[in-house]
Amino acid sequence: MMNLPHALAAAVLVLITQSTFADTPLRTFYEKGNWHLNATSWIGDGTRSELTGEGLLIADESTQAGSGRCYLLNWEADPPKGAALEARVKVVSCSAPWGVNMMAADGIHEEGLTLFPDHLLLPHSGLSASFNTTDGFHTYRLEVKGSDVRAYVDGRLLIDGAGRYTTPANAGRNQCSFGAAASPATGTAIWEWVRYQSEKPEGALPAKPEVPSIEGLEVKVGDTVDIIPGPTYRSLFQFRDGKLAVADRRSDDGGKTWTKGDSSLGTSAFQFEDGEIIAPGFNTTKAGDGVFEVPLSRSTDGGKTFQRETARLNIPLGTGGTGDDGKYYPGPGVDHAMVQLRDGSLLMAMYGYFTTDTVLCPAFKPEWKVYKYRTWVMRSTDRGRTWNLRATVAYDPSVGAESFCEADLLQLPGGDLLCFMRTGGEPPKYTTPLYCSRSQDDGLTWSKPEPVADRGVWPNACRMQSGVLAVTYGRPDNWLAFSLDEGKTWTGHFCFYRGATTSYNTVAEVAPGTLLVVYDRRRLGPDGNLQSGIAGTFLTVTRR
Repeated sequence: MMNLPHALAAAVLVLITQSTFADTPLRTFYEKGNWHLNATSWIGDGTRSELTGEGLLIADESTQAGSGRCYLLNWEADPPKGAALEARVKVVSCSAPWGVNMMAADGIHEEGLTLFPDHLLLPHSGLSASFNTTDGFHTYRLEVKGSDVRAYVDGRLLIDGAGRYTTPANAGRNQCSFGAAASPATGTAIWEWVRYQSEKPEGALPAKPEVPSIEGLEVKVGDTVDIIPGPTYRSLFQFRDGKLAVADRRSDDGGKTWTKGDSSLGTSAFQFEDGEIIAPGFNTTKAGDGVFEVPLSRSTDGGKTFQRETARLNIPLGTGGTGDDGKYYPGPGVDHAMVQLRDGSLLMAMYGYFTTDTVLCPAFKPEWKVYKYRTWVMRSTDRGRTWNLRATVAYDPSVGAESFCEADLLQLPGGDLLCFMRTGGEPPKYTTPLYCSRSQDDGLTWSKPEPVADRGVWPNACRMQSGVLAVTYGRPDNWLAFSLDEGKTWTGHFCFYRGATTSYNTVAEVAPGTLLVVYDRRRLGPDGNLQSGIAGTFLTVTRR
């Protein structure tokens, strides 16, 4: 039986532990196959996870570079108020620091708690305590506040690191994590549950989509539907009759349900009034000086079947070059934008290099020779069989990380054209604004591009029946913004999806006042493995 002084000491310790966060609830990071909405992961080769009867088994059995299986959550801790990570765990093995680990970073400092079979270790501060972690499940708590870090087991303080929470947070990260977090180490443990306590500082984003108050608009986020399991991004295409397509999936009810179709559409397609559809590929090949070719798919039966052709592109100063993946491409890229001009001809956006474009892009390795991009438009008068250079939309190597690329075109009722362009996309250092340029003469001349959002890869825009313009963009995360004055000003920027994604999105009005945004997402499954796929989120947008 515990004697009275020891019992009182234990009770006081528990009270002190709880009072630090008395008003902050424990929130679920992981429990019984369920993950926090914003949980992400680092999953390397030589590792595995599985859902067992006892909990989530996480095993890193490799010491090769890049091995590790760690689950992360941006918890938005406020350093003066403190934060805590708590987990119920049974350790099987751990060979080195961080092999079985809990980590707490508050944006200023960070520390981990490594669970060895016979002891606990705070790797950065070097503090340790003997403890048998393999004899069953125990509740471990890593608590940080200011410059203090403490480790508890089953409510008992085992490591007091007052004044030892001093190691700078890597890249200023503010997150907690658990799992196997070091390539040189091996480790296996079963995690019954993981919970956390933190108080997010002012200005932090909420875990769920929260639409700001928008003058003149009421926006509500609706249901999210799964469209295609497995792949990364595929574009949304809207037929003239209102039916929808995403790759080889079709929807006849505005995106509520999806079935497999006969053919697959790419990222760029256009349908004429008579129903014919053309869809060019992305990569071009050089056919001669200033002449390029691109595969073109054409359908005369409403997209059920496609015939393959080759389109000719006349770009006098066009040239190939290295892409942002380090690979050489013999010609520039066809973007995801095509509109019909007032005279019936087509206008298509492209990006890449002219022979005069030789300013290196700092976001990529210098030896790759990735240059700042140029965006231009091509015009076709023969239904996409041949294209001629119309005009450069934007090129300014002093703008953004990459200059202008990944353009989308939006045609307004009066004939004006808007061109939205990416200028960077490697967060956090190379997250640069989304820009927009306007043409009032069918693409012959363009205004100086102006920023419309603080980030924006692969933008896509639509005009609603109400006259509201919507543009989707992102990286990090997925965002929407609106314009009530035909693109002169933009408002209501909000994040509708946070998590792992390419941030390549498409938006369309699928019913009066209803938008559907299609995007890819990667979520953690119950067994700790990533599940990827294409999803669509509905929003209602009402003009006041």
